[in-house]
Amino acid sequence: FAEIQLMNKEKRPFLVTLLCLGVLILMIFNGVRLGSAIAQWDLLLDLMPRPGPLYIVATGLIWTLGWLTVYLSLYLVWQQSRLIVLAVSILYAIYYWFDRLVFQALVERSNIVFALVAIFLCLTFVGIVLALPKSRKYFEKVDERELPQKL
Repeated sequence: FAEIQLMNKEKRPFLVTLLCLGVLILMIFNGVRLGSAIAQWDLLLDLMPRPGPLYIVATGLIWTLGWLTVYLSLYLVWQQSRLIVLAVSILYAIYYWFDRLVFQALVERSNIVFALVAIFLCLTFVGIVLALPKSRKYFEKVDERELPQKL
């Protein structure tokens, strides 16, 4: 992994590092969600038969792996990192609202404005970070001539 990181001579921009931190937090959050659902399976069956613990385990696993992929793409500076980050971020926002409106429709929620603003700001931050010239340059394809030669 270190060899791949060295291929991009640019220092990681601060905002990309901040984005990595946010991605890492979401990956850990969903991993904990996955583990908690497995550990508390019977309790979830009693308290929340719909959609049930299988849904929580499945979505926890999917999003843990999704955010792990995003983190690795940022850390290893994959050529398609920007597209991966944007796609997973948008899909996660859609998933959040789907889950909230379909499976939590009966729950009293007074924070809808906060949730809308928070998601809008997060997606805006992701878009801005990925569009900044330093970030774009950082994720550019590495020229074949700059790769270290193996003997």
